Amino acid sequence: MKDTEGADAGTGAELTARFATEVDWTKVVDPYIPGPGGRYGPDLLERLWSPDLLTADDAHAALHFACCGDGSSVWPAAPEVLPFLVEAVRDPAVKVRPQILETLGVLARAGNDTRASGPGPSPGGRWRTAPAAWPAAWERAVDALLPLLADDEEGDEDVRAGVAAVLARATHRADELIGRFLARFEDEPHLSAAEQLVLAVGELAPHAVERREDAFVWLRQRTTDAGKGEEPDMDDDIDAWLAWMEQHGHDVRTAAVVALRRALRPL
Repeated sequence: MKDTEGADAGTGAELTARFATEVDWTKVVDPYIPGPGGRYGPDLLERLWSPDLLTADDAHAALHFACCGDGSSVWPAAPEVLPFLVEAVRDPAVKVRPQILETLGVLARAGNDTRASGPGPSPGGRWRTAPAAWPAAWERAVDALLPLLADDEEGDEDVRAGVAAVLARATHRADELIGRFLARFEDEPHLSAAEQLVLAVGELAPHAVERREDAFVWLRQRTTDAGKGEEPDMDDDIDAWLAWMEQHGHDVRTAAVVALRRALRPL
């Protein structure tokens, strides 16, 4: 069993018990360390909730490699721990939520590649594979992540942006997600998250059926829309400045050009 001593976990007893009972730990192993030395146990997930950033980051790194190795495949560990990775993203107490979202994006891309081409060697020589349990686990994860698009808690714009990037990989639900992204864009208060919503629409547009044309029209509009414009001088006109501050219109023209170019590439 790999050494996981020193965990200062912030998990409750109920959640800790679920780590032990809901995960098949025989499948959660380091793909690069054969034998008992590469096996993990429930304390790995406990460490993910640690209030110590370094401890949580080390746990995330171990989970990343156990789930997707070099990023080309979805390993058997992924469906086992995915519900808890999503739960960690949903918990503001977890210190490494953006990093976990990056791992979810890697897993989603690897799963899509395997579904599109089947298991086997990729053009780069890496082996693609995904366990049979992955599609259903990924579907549940998408449903659980959707509410985070509208999580306006202060300081969570990076999480919202990361969630949008991950959901953009759910190409089989392109029509639904484009509608959600367009609606969220109107209420998104932070530029970084708004830009990621635009990029996500660009990723999904080629896969849409009912909302495909809507997505392209919307992206083209964003390429010429300066949002709410330049910030007025507060000293010159306080009312104009207050009105400007209350608006959510963002200048996402650069992101929209990038998104449109990506959307127009052949699949």
